[in-house]
Amino acid sequence: MTLNLPEMLSEPERVLVFCDDTDIAQQPVQSLQPDLRILVAVQLSSNDYGPISEKITAWLKDNDATEFHATDIVSGKGEWKSKSIAERQQALEFLASAFGEFLVRVDALWLPKGTYAGYKQEAEKLGNVGVGFKGGLRRVFLRCLMQRLSTEVLPPVLVVDQDKMQTKAMVDKSLPEGQFLAGGGPITAPSHLVPGLQVADAMAWAVNRYLTKRHLFNDGKQSEFDQVAAELVAAIPGKLTNVLDFTG
Repeated sequence: MTLNLPEMLSEPERVLVFCDDTDIAQQPVQSLQPDLRILVAVQLSSNDYGPISEKITAWLKDNDATEFHATDIVSGKGEWKSKSIAERQQALEFLASAFGEFLVRVDALWLPKGTYAGYKQEAEKLGNVGVGFKGGLRRVFLRCLMQRLSTEVLPPVLVVDQDKMQTKAMVDKSLPEGQFLAGGGPITAPSHLVPGLQVADAMAWAVNRYLTKRHLFNDGKQSEFDQVAAELVAAIPGKLTNVLDFTG
């Protein structure tokens, strides 16, 4: 059966969750542990997603771009290389304004790379753990998310940025406990095909940027990009929630 992801995401009265990740390499600020990996899940309502998706797609078409990728926008790389700083700032501000007010919640999982070996060794007392740091953290993240989503009244759709190169959306069948999800499991897809994944990318970038640049706000030295990141983090309903809080 062909997976029609756009149709699934436009179905009314559904819970939509989009996932992406980010890395804080080495130790950029004293208060952070080195090599911190952060996974972020942005939840939206399918009732809001259609207009958000249409706005993002229309803006990209009007500005000769294929997708919003926050790191490339800020650094001026890839398809954003030819655009001025002002144009790139406007692009990021537009994206933030397109979805910021529609956030339902933002979940996250974070772990320093140096601590993973200890956790893995402890887990292997219960059985073989044949995954590395990134793969293992991703699996834990998805399982925690699915545990929470299993309590939702409305049908949930869980979409994750591709781990390996794909040309289309695919259902990840490696997590059988996700069969209750729309589509039968977490759906992996290339971010340029799914505006919701671009939203998740922007939020992951914002969390990373805020953690590493917030000290600049003390002296009023923050950039416009830093300001967008801070405003996105401030727009999170309640607070950034650690999914491990739902494991019991």
